[in-house]
Amino acid sequence: MRQRPGIAYGARWHPQQRAIDEPLPAADAERRHGAGEPYVVLLGPAGRPRHLVEVDGLHARLLAWSFDELQRRTFRVEFRQADRDRMALLEMTEWRYPDASAPEFDTDVPRCLTTFGSEITRPGRDAPIVQAIGTPTPPFRALGPDERWIAVPRFGSWSGPADFLSGLPQPPFPVPEPVETLRDFGPLPHPPAPPRAPQPRPPIAPPVSEPVRDWAPGAARPGPEMVTMFGPPARYLLEAGESEPGESEPGEEVVVQAREVGRLQLPTGRLLVTDPAYLGADLQPLTVALPTGSHPVTVAIATFPDRTEKRVAGCRISLREEPVAYWEPALQPGQDPSTLGDGQYFVVGVDSGVLAFTDAVILHHRLDPSSGWYEVRGVRDELRDELWRERSVVMEDPDTATNMIVFPSGFGDGGYPVWIGRCAEHDVVCVVADTEVLAGSTLVGPVEPG
Repeated sequence: MRQRPGIAYGARWHPQQRAIDEPLPAADAERRHGAGEPYVVLLGPAGRPRHLVEVDGLHARLLAWSFDELQRRTFRVEFRQADRDRMALLEMTEWRYPDASAPEFDTDVPRCLTTFGSEITRPGRDAPIVQAIGTPTPPFRALGPDERWIAVPRFGSWSGPADFLSGLPQPPFPVPEPVETLRDFGPLPHPPAPPRAPQPRPPIAPPVSEPVRDWAPGAARPGPEMVTMFGPPARYLLEAGESEPGESEPGEEVVVQAREVGRLQLPTGRLLVTDPAYLGADLQPLTVALPTGSHPVTVAIATFPDRTEKRVAGCRISLREEPVAYWEPALQPGQDPSTLGDGQYFVVGVDSGVLAFTDAVILHHRLDPSSGWYEVRGVRDELRDELWRERSVVMEDPDTATNMIVFPSGFGDGGYPVWIGRCAEHDVVCVVADTEVLAGSTLVGPVEPG
């Protein structure tokens, strides 16, 4: 089984070292999963994990943790399998660290343990028992009866616990009051520090117009779904999983429909594809030169059999009308496609569950974190409903004559490839971010009318 970037497996978690103890290849972890043996899953970029999942198949139990920016655990949730398809939330613990100096699980910080009763044997009949110490602002998280369930995760699909934890509020560190509010209390004991000089930005690498010529022959190539998922509505059979060693589990059939979500403004033709939480001065656009102007953007949405779960399978920027004759990897400066091994590809890392397209011009205008224009919490809080209802959101920025188109990244955090489609004359036809929902799938046929 191919191990995706942003997912690491191990035998256990080492709390003192804040790292996986006894790392495991994906194949070994999958064997443990099938045998009901315990293992852990670390989700997020190396050195900056977002979630930790502890799987105990023998006891049908799952523990999941959420980390803050200092790698302290802030939420703990425990699920127990209730039936074939669902797991019920039994306990949730929350820690509120007041600042960066508080150690993990500091006994002096506000914290709360909530026990939700036996949802498995007495669903909805037992009121939660809340044991809170301290009074944080905002209050501790409360969950209604319908919010206490996740789907039983299949091996390799950790979107259930990750999405659950991503939806819990992560309180920011306290922000000092503005200096103006201190004037009534007399002069400041020390003169304010002078403003920090802006840091020089690294120059943006020049664009490349020529096609990629030295792509390693064994490197991964995009499948036919890179074209078909943006065509007429169609049914796909997802790649089969493995429920027990040597026993395959049939893949689910999904319906994929494409929808145009807006037009991306590219005043410079230099494209950024990024997790918007990490938009900053050191980010570089793709090396490929794209036509300037306004270009339509389309998302392909996969609807699962229960009709409630929907995932963005891919997002495409259309630049020309010609059909794609061949594909090449979208490259960041310094990436050499000739170094790729068999089945390998370059990816864009995702740590907040969303990806974005935007023009590199914003690197010169929108680097102040206080603006909140690109900060992912702003997307999730202010535009959350639209983002998850429509599976995309368009954020306009009149100062730069550009915008940002944000969309959920398939099954959540990880690493996802971006592909450049060229026509027979070698011009760029489209750019596609593949969130790998349809990886290894089979096109079954069109959606029947009615």
